[in-house]
Amino acid sequence: MNGRRTLRRLTASAAVTAVALAALALVGFGGDWGGGQASAAAATADAPAAAPPSTPATTPVADATPDTATQKASAASAAAVTAAVRAVDAVDAVDAASSSDLGVAVLDRDTGQQAVGARGSEQFYSASVVKLYTVVAILHRVETGEVTLSAADTTDIQRALSLSDDQAMDALWEKFGGPATVSQAIALAGLTDSAPPTDASQWGEALISARDVVTLYDYVLTSMAPSSRDMIMNALTSAQDTGADGFDQAFGLLAPPRARAVAAKQGWMWIGTQFYLHTTGVLPGDRYVIAIFSKNAASSGAAAARTLVTRATAAATAALTGSAAP
Repeated sequence: MNGRRTLRRLTASAAVTAVALAALALVGFGGDWGGGQASAAAATADAPAAAPPSTPATTPVADATPDTATQKASAASAAAVTAAVRAVDAVDAVDAASSSDLGVAVLDRDTGQQAVGARGSEQFYSASVVKLYTVVAILHRVETGEVTLSAADTTDIQRALSLSDDQAMDALWEKFGGPATVSQAIALAGLTDSAPPTDASQWGEALISARDVVTLYDYVLTSMAPSSRDMIMNALTSAQDTGADGFDQAFGLLAPPRARAVAAKQGWMWIGTQFYLHTTGVLPGDRYVIAIFSKNAASSGAAAARTLVTRATAAATAALTGSAAP
């Protein structure tokens, strides 16, 4: 399709599509994540291992001698985000025999505290998480008056985010410059680990990190115009359990029972002997941003990867909220 290598997708039933579209009409935009492009190319070599988790940086405050309450809040925040990434790294270590790698980063937007796991700055293939990069770039151009969206463009944006529709992404990718949209999002949000795909026809092969993705979400919530922010976040909070291609994306942040108002962009992609499965998003209240990436042996199957990512997500969320992981 459009010169890209053959996609290996699960086929969505007409009934699933009809239900998903009906849900979209009721809520304003549907929301579901994932669906990367499959490629017959051999898997790339592992990226260099990332540095150990960095010490969370404290948000500067105006007063050189912050009061005790502020100090305590900052310390508690640092402890929470650090515990969250360590919990995911612990799942990764325990599951090492499965040939799966997990990358994680967590941001507390209230305090600015961020923690990055052992593989949190490591590059992973993006799968459909790159759709967020492309939409951010397009809507920034709308904000600056560079482009005006047609009705079809708006629909494609909604479907690319909420249904993770690959055909909608194809249309946006081709119309708005493909790899240039990834480069623009990188520049806008000041990302350090991401890069456009080497093969411009394979958007799912963009390289991104968990650290960069939490930064990109913060850019959407903090720096974009309200209309752009709301278009993105409304789509993400309306995620359906099944992607446009029929893939079961009720894992990670979307695992049942799903938290009300959680916003998530999932990603999945088979490439060569590897299977990439990612869950990224914002917990209810817009305080905590989480990105958990996984690279798995394709032979292990999608169900095993979903179970692993869901377990890691539950551990991270429990560390942030103080609840017991299931």
